[in-house]
Amino acid sequence: MSVMPAHLVLALIAVLASGEAAAQVRAVELMGPRPFGYFIGDVIHLEVELAVDEPFTFEPASLPRPRPISYWLDLKSAALHDRGSRGGLHRYRLALDYQTFYAPLEPRALEIPGFSLTVTDGTRQVDANVPGWTFLMSPLREILPRGGEPLYLREDIGAVPIPVRTRFAVAIASGIISTLLLGLLAYHRAWWPFARRGKRPFARAARAVRQALREGSGVEAYRAGLLSLHRAFDATAGRAVLADDLPAFLESAPAFRPLGTDISRFFQVSRRAFFQADAAGAQADLPPTALIGLGARLAEAERIAS
Repeated sequence: MSVMPAHLVLALIAVLASGEAAAQVRAVELMGPRPFGYFIGDVIHLEVELAVDEPFTFEPASLPRPRPISYWLDLKSAALHDRGSRGGLHRYRLALDYQTFYAPLEPRALEIPGFSLTVTDGTRQVDANVPGWTFLMSPLREILPRGGEPLYLREDIGAVPIPVRTRFAVAIASGIISTLLLGLLAYHRAWWPFARRGKRPFARAARAVRQALREGSGVEAYRAGLLSLHRAFDATAGRAVLADDLPAFLESAPAFRPLGTDISRFFQVSRRAFFQADAAGAQADLPPTALIGLGARLAEAERIAS
């Protein structure tokens, strides 16, 4: 009985193994666009159709990851699409986007290298080899410029003047109108520089009341707020205004008539604070916040009247 040589045994094992792998990987088809007419920076989209026997499935770890393949080629993206099973075959589609950065001086054939995908049934793993894809790169320019010119340079684009006279005039007019409107608003609201004009004593008093009660919270601050409003009544009437003079004041200044009840309450509280030495009781009847509100309402009535 003769013994088979060892190298023949190894060859037989390799043939059987390759036949088993081929039986498990039924189809590996690489599909690409036109294989010519590509320039530096172009993106090339390839698709791989893979069909394997059930129960083999694709091994996600073998999916190519986006990375630089070489100095002139990058894999930009790789996406796997499971197309399901039919007729005992499990089908997949792999979409690949490559970008080339090769700058040839003349038309040149290049190859996107192949790679292996892995399928498994849980216990065995089989490689599916994807072939490389050859394409033709084209140069952007000739090897030597024509006419003795050292470089391909285009002339700079000439500057095109943009008419701005109309826009400039509109901007100036808008600025002037805005300034005038702001001045009118400042005058109406008694803002700086119109804050100290004599025709708006209640506007000044309202600010003084807010400032006095903001800086202090005691009896003296409250009395200072009351005095500020008293001076505003005196300045508006042109004479000292007491509680008994209130009807005459409202008759001469009708803009303040809607606030007659509040003004009367103010004079009663002021008498209690100054003449009855009961500032605490006065603050209870007309709290500081209410005093500030009264000053604001009097200033608003003053603005409307003017």
